[in-house]
Amino acid sequence: MKIAVPTNDGLRITPDLGQTEAFLVITVKAEEIVSEELRNNRLNTYLTNEKGPLALIEDCSVVLVNHVDLLFCEMLKANHMECINTSETLITNALLQYLKHEYRRESNTCCCP
Repeated sequence: MKIAVPTNDGLRITPDLGQTEAFLVITVKAEEIVSEELRNNRLNTYLTNEKGPLALIEDCSVVLVNHVDLLFCEMLKANHMECINTSETLITNALLQYLKHEYRRESNTCCCP
């Protein structure tokens, strides 16, 4: 499974998805991290084309976010991605909570406002 996290520095979750500079893509197998990859968002906004930065993470099944607007939420759902909204700002903490199943998860559910 691949988990995408919007970030500007590789350490913290970017609160504004429209301005995220990159996505940290974390590959997890048997609840263990096996690889990490930083994918730069050259589009710098999800409104510039139909998929926007989703083209960068279309191989991911989960997106960890601090905040998500309705448009991005619908884009994730349409692309069969699960959206997990967290109050954590550090990627490491949010990922550990996710792997410990501390977030309420439902298949193809987005934590929309």
